[in-house]
Amino acid sequence: MSAPLSTSELLRWAAGKPSGSTQEDLDALCARVDFTLTARDVLRSGTPAEKTTALRALRELATPDAYALARLALHDEAAPVRAMAARALARSRDGADWQGLQEALNDAEPSVQLAAMDSLARRDSTAASALFRERFERAPEVEKRNALATAQRLRLPEAESLARLGLASSEAITRAAAVALLAREGEATEGLLVQALTDAADVVRLEALRALSRRPRVPASVFVPLLSASSTAQVREQALQTLVLRGDTSACEPVVRLLEAPESSLRRRAILATGELGCTGATDSLLKMLARTRDEDERADLVTALGRLGGPEAWEALRRELSDAAPRVRRAAVSAWASDAAPQDATPVLMARLRDDPDAEVRMAIALALANSSQQVGHRALLLALEDTAPEVRRMAVRTLGRDSSPEALQALRAHQATERDSVVLRELATALEQLQGAAANLTQAASPAERHLFDPARTGQSVAEWLTSPERHPATERVYFYEGGHLEHLDTASRLHVFQYTAIGDHLHLRPEGAPERSTAFTVTPAPPASNDVPRSFRLELTRDVLTGADAPRTLYFRQPTEADSGRGDSH
Repeated sequence: MSAPLSTSELLRWAAGKPSGSTQEDLDALCARVDFTLTARDVLRSGTPAEKTTALRALRELATPDAYALARLALHDEAAPVRAMAARALARSRDGADWQGLQEALNDAEPSVQLAAMDSLARRDSTAASALFRERFERAPEVEKRNALATAQRLRLPEAESLARLGLASSEAITRAAAVALLAREGEATEGLLVQALTDAADVVRLEALRALSRRPRVPASVFVPLLSASSTAQVREQALQTLVLRGDTSACEPVVRLLEAPESSLRRRAILATGELGCTGATDSLLKMLARTRDEDERADLVTALGRLGGPEAWEALRRELSDAAPRVRRAAVSAWASDAAPQDATPVLMARLRDDPDAEVRMAIALALANSSQQVGHRALLLALEDTAPEVRRMAVRTLGRDSSPEALQALRAHQATERDSVVLRELATALEQLQGAAANLTQAASPAERHLFDPARTGQSVAEWLTSPERHPATERVYFYEGGHLEHLDTASRLHVFQYTAIGDHLHLRPEGAPERSTAFTVTPAPPASNDVPRSFRLELTRDVLTGADAPRTLYFRQPTEADSGRGDSH
């Protein structure tokens, strides 16, 4: 049986771990009665890694002896050791340690200086604020930026006065740091942020733009001048995005001028902005661009914008774009024709394209669009898709029909099973039929009280609901469909389809992507009262984690309760 490690051996082992020492390692060191003596020896002759590990444990120990050792380590030749020593003194109340940290502000290494500022601010935020301000005007630029960053991170008192000093710096990156600090303050700083929009440096103007875009009281007129040719493309793009988020139609005229911008990314943003803002005066310009440009991405954006703006000339052009040579453009046209604003002959137009389009992904997008219109139209489209030459289209049709609990869907799938020859589609058919038959057997059983039907929060009785990332951008926004029976489809803005199985139990949503681990998140469904008797109720579905993409960020989706006019529109096509 091997002998236990000595304290010095334990420290060297923890310092040498490839993944770094853990809290458990530090606790084990602090528990050794001879740790302080061992740390003293290591700080004299150990490696930088051993010294920083010892200082991390001394920070946990937080005794007078530990602080005394950390104070000595402020003069180590290695910058990482000096920085860790400064952090180890954050909880000390000894005046000598305050003085040592203050002297560390003169360290030539920025990381040591920043660590000293952090510890000073944590010890006494008011005194630290006064110290940073007193040193600011004569400090090097890197110290100014460290002071601004510390004030922002720890919300130091009188941060605004420190930011004002930063705005006078000769270096743009320091002024940008000052603007970032002002952005954390209240309405009193809005004047300074607006003034920063006139700064000569892009980095400063962009920081001010980002800050002001989140302040609803700032008028849109503040951002419109930034769309002029005197601004760089990056600034104009950010200003354009800010105006779109505000939905201010007064920006339409300068936005239309950006359609002639030489930068492709700026033109594309301007194209989409005309549709998002409802700039009906831009239709003629968009049609001319559509007639002359050959860039597929730009043409798809033009189609999307024209679909939002509508009008006889726009729909005439969009009818032609359903036959465009580029599948991406045709998919954009399909989305436009599937919108509520499309002409009354939208259904026969899309049905014709479902039969004739040469691209399987486009035909799939058409079938899905029609399937989400009305039951009668959707059933016809899916029956047509079942006879498609591409197995992936037939597979989609099988899946979609498998979520329809009607006898017609069951009959269609049973009939198709006799003629299907593709093995993958046959497996999908077997699964769909098993689910439909299981659903029929369970019709008489009461649903579990713990399970919610996310697809029908308003109890409308529908079998599927469409949730949108951004309702005002329908149909170009991302869409999510919750189907009865635990099937979910996520259609992104590029018309790519992502399929999941889902369950919603209590306040948690569980998704199972194909061939990937399960994802889960807490969720809430919040109803919004109607603005009038004529406006349908809307709902917000707030996901704590974006399980659709696997990101850790939250995600909000929106649902509008259909009216009788919505549900009846597709049947008349």
